[in-house]
Amino acid sequence: MKISLTYYLSIIAVIFLMSCTNNTPDFYYTENGLKYKYHDISDGATPKIGDFLTVNLQFKNENDSVFYNSQLMNSKGVDVIKLGTASINGGIEEGFAKLKVGDSVTFYINSKLFFNNYQQKNVPPYLTPNSEMKITLRLIQIEDAKTYRTRIEKELINAEIAELIALDAEVEKWKSEYDTVYEYGGIFMVSDQFCDTSDRFLYQEKVFVRYKGSYLNGKTFYNNLEAEFGDEYMVGVKGQNIEGMKEALYHMCHGQKAKVLVPSMLGFSEGAVKMGIVPAYEPLILELEVE
Repeated sequence: MKISLTYYLSIIAVIFLMSCTNNTPDFYYTENGLKYKYHDISDGATPKIGDFLTVNLQFKNENDSVFYNSQLMNSKGVDVIKLGTASINGGIEEGFAKLKVGDSVTFYINSKLFFNNYQQKNVPPYLTPNSEMKITLRLIQIEDAKTYRTRIEKELINAEIAELIALDAEVEKWKSEYDTVYEYGGIFMVSDQFCDTSDRFLYQEKVFVRYKGSYLNGKTFYNNLEAEFGDEYMVGVKGQNIEGMKEALYHMCHGQKAKVLVPSMLGFSEGAVKMGIVPAYEPLILELEVE
């Protein structure tokens, strides 16, 4: 049977019209109006209420300036969010519930709505109140509550054992490199001079300290060694610095330089670990210069 050119053209026109009417929209909306946009779509599992979601997370303002990035702010590079029931209409939970593992998406939400309801605080000064902030994330993993707790418990046990091994190895390394390694109240210290007891700092004495703080892997978390002025502390006063530095200052004097190995229990607070700001069971090395 001979098919005419007109027939071919009509078929092409139908296909073209169908493609035009089935374009994927730029934005989607949940049933209560949360606006979102896909970047990558996967066919992985979908979360349910009570699940723990591991995500890469970014917050941006209306000008696309990033003010939070889990890969920079969190020690593991990810955040874990427990999916709860929606606390408000158009809340972020509605968007999370629609995701699948592997999806990447941006949610658009009112800044005042987000900070008032999810952060329990006012909109920060770097955001315009009632502006449209952007939450971009990639869903990496979904775990039910039991699986999540089991994994975290196992990771903490392994991290605690790893810290003990790392501390022993570092102390042995120092003993081979330095003449004397002092142990004071759980910390280990080497210094350029020995301070007589009568010269050591007293409780509440004001001191100025330049220091570099790093993890055993060499990653620096603070460094003001090149600063014109050191940080001011009141020796021994609670909340001035971590327990390991507080202990070290009790055994130092003016003009002294020291290197201090601090176990995690004398390092950052438990709150900082839970927030993911610092790793769990991670020893610290402080290089101190006291004016």
